[in-house]
Amino acid sequence: MKTDAEERHGEAAESRAGLGARLRAWWKNPSIMRAFFGYTIAWLVVASALCLVAIEGIMEVYYRVSEEHRAEHVEVNAGPYIYDAATDELVPATPVYLDDFYDQVVFVAFATAAESYSQGAIVAGGWNRDMQVVNATMELLRSDPVYRVTDWGGNYTEADYIATDGSPYDPDAEISASDLPAYDARERAERSQTIAALTGEELGDDVLLSNVAYFVALDESVYLTPLDWGLRVAAGIVAPVVIFGGGALLFFRRFYRRYIAEPLASLGAAADRIAAQDLDFEVAPVRGRELGRLAGVMERMREALFDAYRELWRTAEDRRRLNAAFAHDLRTPVTVLKGTVEIAQTREREAAPHLGGADDAEQDKTSDGVVPARDESLVVIAEQVERLERYAAAMAQATKLEDRTVALEAVSARTVAEVLERQASSYVASCGKHRELVFLAGDGLRARLAAEGRESSDGHSDALMLDLQVVEEALGNVLSNACAHAANRIGLTVDVNAAGFLVAVVEDDGSGFSAEALHHGCDAFYSEQKSAEHFGLGLNVASVLTRLHGGDIELANAPGGGARVTMTFATQRAKS
Repeated sequence: MKTDAEERHGEAAESRAGLGARLRAWWKNPSIMRAFFGYTIAWLVVASALCLVAIEGIMEVYYRVSEEHRAEHVEVNAGPYIYDAATDELVPATPVYLDDFYDQVVFVAFATAAESYSQGAIVAGGWNRDMQVVNATMELLRSDPVYRVTDWGGNYTEADYIATDGSPYDPDAEISASDLPAYDARERAERSQTIAALTGEELGDDVLLSNVAYFVALDESVYLTPLDWGLRVAAGIVAPVVIFGGGALLFFRRFYRRYIAEPLASLGAAADRIAAQDLDFEVAPVRGRELGRLAGVMERMREALFDAYRELWRTAEDRRRLNAAFAHDLRTPVTVLKGTVEIAQTREREAAPHLGGADDAEQDKTSDGVVPARDESLVVIAEQVERLERYAAAMAQATKLEDRTVALEAVSARTVAEVLERQASSYVASCGKHRELVFLAGDGLRARLAAEGRESSDGHSDALMLDLQVVEEALGNVLSNACAHAANRIGLTVDVNAAGFLVAVVEDDGSGFSAEALHHGCDAFYSEQKSAEHFGLGLNVASVLTRLHGGDIELANAPGGGARVTMTFATQRAKS
């Protein structure tokens, strides 16, 4: 048996293994939000590290390049300085703030502290390298124009604030070395006389006081070259933009491809196959918890549709086989009935050879002067047997239609127009009632007829690939329906549309389709007015034939009244 320590160790190991498995599962298929968050963190970390390295490298180059140009000039203490008019020199000073107000200050300097720029000190750890720093002098300012002199500020009067709308100090206002003496004299006189606060003190003879002081700085814009500025821009702007922008492009492009584009492409392909009724496949899992659930839903939908289509196909096949068997089995009793009726009729004629003749009526009279009546029941039975025979033949034909093979042949547009017009004219003329046929060729067909006339000269023709017999049979069934309902006119329009489909539109001036017929007119054995000659198969046969030929049939009512049936047949162009 295991000890308590061993059991605890085993439980801890299992917990760690379970945690690791959960982490791997989480990372393998996270939600889109978590995946985006993870990619964002990775992008920030990687881009920040690369940006720091790049900036450090660029600045190192910048220091080396700019150092050569900066070395041509000495570094100066920034100040403050006061101007000593007696010696025409700048003297380093110290600000003494009065009453803890930074705008009320006295600048104190020692005349003996003035030094030339050659008497500088070495200051370690400068802005880029160890460098020599000296105090600014008027000689240095006059000899080298790269130094900027600006006013320290302070000690402004109320008039100064009023005149400048509350902002008398301008840190960017430069003072040239030649203007400095006049500027200093003017500003000392105009500003608050704060030096009065220290004039009573025992400060010594070499102490200088002033209410105006100056900054002195090396103006980098004067000596830096375009290369120096380019390196600074690269370090401050280009490197961050390129690294963060490029990193965002790479990271989020990968995120989009892995978690959005690829899953959506997979789901789109699956949806296209489902729409095309190609259901014999499996919707593959995709990345992303949300899209993964959608893929699961689509897979369940595909399975349900597959089962439904399979059941529907099985039902259709069972019905088809049942109809075929019914039509086949019906022939035997119909044949027997037909033979029996014929025998009965023969016997009747033999028993009364002169019945039915109007000229022999007097000879057929019996002794009491009465003409024997013909057995009308045999006539009724014979008609019904003939109807059953036609019904069985129609069912057999409808059952065999879907197994029919469409044999495509190259047919010119002119041949199509002539054959269909001739067939329609013959059919309408033989329908038993006076009907006018109006035949029209559509724009697409006329364009092809004109093109065939031009192309015949060089031996080439742009023909249509059709099974013309299938087209004629479909048209015949639709014309039969139109003849049964038309009042005076039947129209036939033949065209070729932009997609290359042969289009045949049959219209009549009858009562049109009812709302129910518009939905069920192409169903097998559907008819609003069934008769002994019509079993409701005409439009169904036409529908099957158009689908076999890659087209379709559409029922509608014409705007001016009457029915409209539009049939389309897929064609292929063949160069001959």
